[in-house]
Amino acid sequence: MTTFSPPIDEPKTLSHEHIKAYARDGYILLRGLFDEATLARLHGVYARAHERVLAAGESIHDGKVLYELEPVASATGGRTRLLRKVQEIFLADDEFRAVFSSDTVLDVVADLIGDTIYYHSSKLMCKPPLGGRRKPWHQDWAYWPDMDPRQVTVWTAIDPATVANGCMQVLPGSHLAGAMEHHNGEDFMIDESGVDRSKIIFAEMQPGDVLFFNVLLLHASDPNNSDDPRLAGIVDYEANPRPPGHGYGSDTPLRS
Repeated sequence: MTTFSPPIDEPKTLSHEHIKAYARDGYILLRGLFDEATLARLHGVYARAHERVLAAGESIHDGKVLYELEPVASATGGRTRLLRKVQEIFLADDEFRAVFSSDTVLDVVADLIGDTIYYHSSKLMCKPPLGGRRKPWHQDWAYWPDMDPRQVTVWTAIDPATVANGCMQVLPGSHLAGAMEHHNGEDFMIDESGVDRSKIIFAEMQPGDVLFFNVLLLHASDPNNSDDPRLAGIVDYEANPRPPGHGYGSDTPLRS
């Protein structure tokens, strides 16, 4: 079993109860961390990205940055294509980078993994209405098995995230079991037969709420069969630099 201890004695932002909850459950949910002005900036990030990819008429792979379109049902019937995600949006958009390099975020991250913080990876993720796809149960760490587990995923609700439109689901305490085997099935995922569904927490969130979770925490989301989009900003931070030539991450700290 993997154990986790708070990285510091006196947190900058979080309460000691938050720190204990993170160690025990593998996540904390902070309500209203971002104000309306910040949310407007993040909606602007999406609008610019969406305009760019629609003008191109196809998904765009620009260096490390991927703008991905997804075919979904339209409100009037038939099919349309919407921006599903921008992989590595932190590298592509100054506004997004400014928000997620701010003290508002990094002070919390420091309380969870320590004062030295490196950027690892990011996504602007839109689960489109009327068919945005399901994400099966997985751990983020499985994508990067050489990672130090002192890494935290920061998941920000830009739109409301509800059960109807596919909010995040988490299994409290699942991070304590350590890394699990994953396979390429419906997506990169664990064997879901062992998931205790009676313990699932549906993390419904309002715009500006932020979920901080350990990269070993099991999480998933259902498809979006509602009429409402579910836009989120997701950034991973770690305590150590990436080795030369690695596809993700940075060797320059955001804070040290």
